[in-house]
Parts: sequence; structure tokens; C-alpha cells
Amino acid sequence: MRELKTFYVNSLRECLYVLSSADKECVIVDPGCQNDRERARVDDYIAEEGLSPVCILLTHAHFDHVLSVPHFAAKYGIPAVMNAADCGLLSHLRDYTNLFGLEYLPMDKVEFRYVCDGDEISYAGFTFKVVGTPGHTNGGVCYLEEKERVMFSGDTLFQGSIGRTDFEESGEDDMCMSLEKLKRLDRDIAVYPGHGYPTTIDEELKTNPYLR
Repeated sequence: MRELKTFYVNSLRECLYVLSSADKECVIVDPGCQNDRERARVDDYIAEEGLSPVCILLTHAHFDHVLSVPHFAAKYGIPAVMNAADCGLLSHLRDYTNLFGLEYLPMDKVEFRYVCDGDEISYAGFTFKVVGTPGHTNGGVCYLEEKERVMFSGDTLFQGSIGRTDFEESGEDDMCMSLEKLKRLDRDIAVYPGHGYPTTIDEELKTNPYLR
């Protein structure tokens, strides 16, 4: 049986998830912790539950989702998984941390593994289908675990809304195509977004104006 723990972190209330399996391995999704106190909350949970992190999953590379990738990658000796189309965003990370007065942790020692739309990756006993969902960023992806009926949607799909498409690295047409993909998913899939609260594909098809 899987366990899913949610942490709301940084000034933008980003959702960091820890998904663990019965054998106590886990994946960390979008670690946007902005300081040692927030990182300690996650580390303490991992230690108290006796978990062994095996990878970091990144839905996209905006600063509020990646701030603490170096910390968790180094502490647990694990890689970070992302779409290579978002690598350019990482090169601007220092600019954003300076702008928002946040701590900058360099990414140069992080091992990155790159995925594309349609890939299937296995970590911690879970098999994630990579659903390419550009629009909010060029390299945005969702991670769908069909057996567990769970999807991490990043900033593509929120409860009642979608991610912004007015950034330089965004595209409204791409977002429309990405949402069409999500509309075809099984309605009972639970959606865990990058901000806000969990929902389901069914609920969004019924209530989200962007999915109508």
C-alpha cells in the first residue's frame, strides 16, 4: 500500500510530495523548500517513517519547484528526473532567488536524468508514465502512476484552474494541446497539483472551465 505525504513549502505555497511504497522506498516530487527549516520538515518525516528516497521527480523547472533539489540529491545520493526542455530555466535560478530574496543552492553536482512524453520510468516500486504537458513551461510533464490511480500535475492542472501561459517559456497553444491529453485520462485518476489541493480528472471535467 502506498503512502502520500504533502508539504506546503516556500512563499508561493508549492506542493512537495513524498510518495512511498510498502517496502519503504520513496520518491520526492518538486522539492521547492526555501530554507533549512522547511527542508528539515521533509527530512524528519523521511527519517521518522524509515524511508529510503530513490529519486526526485520534477514536473517542471520553475524556481519554486526546484529550490532544494541540490539538498535532497546530495543528502540521499539520488538523481533528479525532468524534461530536458526545461534546462534553460535552471540556468536562471540564481536570478530568481536573488529577486525573491531566497537562498541559492547550485545545481552543478546534481545528477539529472531526462525523460520525454510517453516514457515509462520505475522508481520505488512505482511505474510512472511521463505525460508531456508543455504550456506552462516548454518542458512541463505530468507523472501518472496508473496502478495507484495518481498523477502529479505540477503547474499544468490545478483544482478549478490551470497554470499561467504568459511567461516567456510558456505557450497558450501548447497548453491547449496538453489539456486535451489530460481530458482523455480515466476520470478516477487523483490529481496532485503543484499548488493548491488535490482533485480528480472527473471533478475537473465537471467544474474546471478550462477543461470544458
